[in-house]
Amino acid sequence: MVELSCGKKMMKYLLFIINFIFFVLGAAAFGLGIWALADKNKMNVLTKIGAASSNFDVIGLLESAAIVLLVGGACILVIGFFGCCGAIKQSQCLLCLYAIFLLLIVILEIAAIAIAASFRGKVTTEVKSFLKESINSTYQGKVDTNEEFSLGLDYAQVYFQCCGIDSYTDFYGATKWNRTVNTSVTMKIPPTCCKLIDKDAFLKDQKFDPIDKNCPYDPNDTNSNMNKPCWTSIEDYLKSRIGVVIGIAAGILVLEILCVVFACCIISTLRAESVK
Repeated sequence: MVELSCGKKMMKYLLFIINFIFFVLGAAAFGLGIWALADKNKMNVLTKIGAASSNFDVIGLLESAAIVLLVGGACILVIGFFGCCGAIKQSQCLLCLYAIFLLLIVILEIAAIAIAASFRGKVTTEVKSFLKESINSTYQGKVDTNEEFSLGLDYAQVYFQCCGIDSYTDFYGATKWNRTVNTSVTMKIPPTCCKLIDKDAFLKDQKFDPIDKNCPYDPNDTNSNMNKPCWTSIEDYLKSRIGVVIGIAAGILVLEILCVVFACCIISTLRAESVK
């Protein structure tokens, strides 16, 4: 075995440790994916979560997640194996395979980031369009609803203290919203667009207690959130937390690039020694 310099030895052992962690994580993900696909009887129990909605395919979602774990785990497992064995055995062949596979992943990750950035505007438009269409066709406007989309939007409006996607006028086309429940007066905004005395009581127990009982029929900036669109609030919420996600992703990308550099440095040394 070729005697490496102190710096190259450090690279070798760092490469081994990092890839051993990848190997263990890959094996865990791979095993979890196999278990989830093999033990469908226990997975079927989880479909009760979506019993309230015939359109929500929980078992299909779980199977897709299991396949992602299986494939992703297998890839990480193989790459980790090449990295561990290549480093500890000082194998040019394994280290070359490792560097090539890891470099391909880095390129794909950078490409995915570029594609996501270029399609960001289109995705925003499509999501907004979908949400507005769902309001028109599905939204019920009842504070005690069990319909998934209506419940989700109501929770978002209370949590973010907002109203509508771009405006409270988004609800004007809601065909399933009965705007004259128990009264002859027409509601101008859904009840969850109103300001509440305790929003946590609604989020936990769907207890609706507005600061002004007349708010849905006569809303203003004092008793409601009618002029605060939800899309802006959600974007602000995500932007305030996206830094952590970007930091983790950047850290992983830098670590992958370092591993490629370490592997290439060791390969270069091994090749130089082999021709002496």
